[in-house]
Amino acid sequence: MTLDQVQVGSDFTISAIRARGEIRKRLVDMGFVHGANGKVLRKALLGDPIELRLGTYLISVRAAEAQNIEVGA
Repeated sequence: MTLDQVQVGSDFTISAIRARGEIRKRLVDMGFVHGANGKVLRKALLGDPIELRLGTYLISVRAAEAQNIEVGA
């Protein structure tokens, strides 16, 4: 399952990052690493962007970026 498929209010644990290049570097710098825990707080009307809590941070990501983040519920 990818991060964009997680329902609002659900917790997740990151299992892999499939993104490459600069996007991958930015995601990792923001804390998207294997084993990190988070919760999807809300999604915009069309599902983009997605607001989530990752550790103690509140982060918004685009749905296209979230599709590159593998998670487990």
